[in-house]
Amino acid sequence: MTNDTDRLWNKYLLVAQGAEGIVFDPVSLVSASLTADEMKRLDEFDPELMAEMDQLGFSPDTPTAPQRDRVLDRVRGLGMTGTPPRISGYRIVVTDRCNMTCTYCFVDTNTGADDITIPELREGLEYLFEQNAGQDEVTIQWFGGEPTTRFDLMKYGDEYALELAEKHGVGRVQFTVVTNGVLIKDPMIEHFKKFKYGVGVSFDGAPDANKIERFLLSGKPADERIHRNIQRLREAGVHVGCNLTPTPTNVSDLPNTVEYVLSLGINFIYVNTPIPISGRWHVDGEALCRAVFRSRLLALSRGAMLFSSIDRIYQALDTRLPKLYEHIQQDGGLNAALLSRGRISILDLNWRDESFIFPISQLREQPELLAGAAKNLLPARQCGECPAAAVCGGPSRNDVALRNNPEPDPQMCDFFQVGLELALTDQTGLQ
Repeated sequence: MTNDTDRLWNKYLLVAQGAEGIVFDPVSLVSASLTADEMKRLDEFDPELMAEMDQLGFSPDTPTAPQRDRVLDRVRGLGMTGTPPRISGYRIVVTDRCNMTCTYCFVDTNTGADDITIPELREGLEYLFEQNAGQDEVTIQWFGGEPTTRFDLMKYGDEYALELAEKHGVGRVQFTVVTNGVLIKDPMIEHFKKFKYGVGVSFDGAPDANKIERFLLSGKPADERIHRNIQRLREAGVHVGCNLTPTPTNVSDLPNTVEYVLSLGINFIYVNTPIPISGRWHVDGEALCRAVFRSRLLALSRGAMLFSSIDRIYQALDTRLPKLYEHIQQDGGLNAALLSRGRISILDLNWRDESFIFPISQLREQPELLAGAAKNLLPARQCGECPAAAVCGGPSRNDVALRNNPEPDPQMCDFFQVGLELALTDQTGLQ
């Protein structure tokens, strides 16, 4: 945290804003603003103010059990277990083939591994829709490699998904694809429009920035083609978003990158959490948080939306409920990865660790295996004392598996601690 924060009565977070302040309970997630006069009276332990704060839930006399115990007690009291009842969405890893190479990619591409087959795709989709019979929505995201290299499989899978949705009474199928945008053809655009796709194009900004980390296998940049395809998609009425991956190269320039993305007519931006491909975050957590925060305000000022891990904090403060289990989707289900050979990884971004990968037949027989996606809450001593404990909860299973380390990366801690302080002092609220 910054020098403008302190602990009040060894329990609450006190964030100073000039002479004013905000007091925050890291267990209940409740906050209250204090005027300059109230801050002064707080120092003086004014009885009238103490009574008002007690009514708001802030008291020096409440039990002072360790914060970690109090957070976990509240989570248990809310009935939160992190165990999803079913898989409600897929990241379908259709191929590992890719026409680009990106320095920060966590996927082993072009290994010669087999693509998913139609029978495997059918089996996976049948399982998904059977599990979600009567539900309002199922989500499908095509992923790779570069998924558009197998547009034939995407097209087949989408058509079959709609058949299954009707058969099992699923209200809606939300289709998305994460693509580098290089190989977009007219038939794809027509299909995306028909199926009301969200197309997430991954790029890192203007051509001079983009070519540093992302380029074709030939070594040449592809920006002109990517931008042309973005405009073709937009002209066809397809919803296009941008996926930005923070790196040491671009994090300091993130607001300008967002400005560039907005200039392309893209009004939906998702900033990825830095992927620890070498066992640690590559990006300074506080610098990233402040850059994302500035970028978020910029996007809002232009009528656009920018989402990132900071939104977990806003959502927690808005609902006053912990956001500890980020693998749980809004409908309570799990987002998993459908792999080749009839397998599912219950971690949507980890397809190497066999302890999280199961044949579909086994998940049918043992649905309790989905509990393996639930992370170990507040695993380290510093987690228990962190003011953002009930928002972050510690590293996810994906993060632990990718880093091969159960303790949180210090940069991740900085990101959430600074993000909490910024969210408490922000007046824009949720998007």
